[in-house]
Amino acid sequence: MKIKFDIQEKYKEAEIHLCNKEKSPELMEVHKTLENLLDTRIKVQKGQESRVVVPSQIIRIYSESKKVFIRTKDDCYEVKERLYTLEELLKDRGFVRISNSEIVSIQQIEKLDMSHVGTIKMYMRNQDETYVSRRYVSKIKEVLL
Repeated sequence: MKIKFDIQEKYKEAEIHLCNKEKSPELMEVHKTLENLLDTRIKVQKGQESRVVVPSQIIRIYSESKKVFIRTKDDCYEVKERLYTLEELLKDRGFVRISNSEIVSIQQIEKLDMSHVGTIKMYMRNQDETYVSRRYVSKIKEVLL
C-alpha cells in the first residue's frame, strides 16, 4: 500500500482518497478506521476547561450521581450526553456496556476475574477495577470469549 501527500493551495480542507482496482478487505478496514477516527469526537468538560476526546483515548464511560463521566488515560471528564447516547455512538467502535451505569473500551480491558459466581471483576489497563453486572455477563462472554 502506498501513501503519498499532495499539498497544494487548491485544497480548502484535507481529503483522503483510497484508490485500488477493486474493493478489498484491507481497503475496507482502512476506510473503517479512518471513518472512526475522523467522525467521532466527544466534547468533554473539566471545570471551566472544554476539550474534545476521540474513542481511542477513552477507557471507560460511567454515570455517577446523575452525571456521566469519561475516563481517559490522562484524566476524568464530565460529558453532557446520556450514557445510552454514547453507547449508540460507540457501539461499532469497540465499546461494550457492562452494567446499567457503565460502558468500557474492549481494547482497554487487561484481564477478567471470574472467580466470583455470577459476576466478573474487570481490570482495566489504567489500573481501574470495575464489575460486570449479572445482567451483562452473557453479553461480555459473547463479545470477549
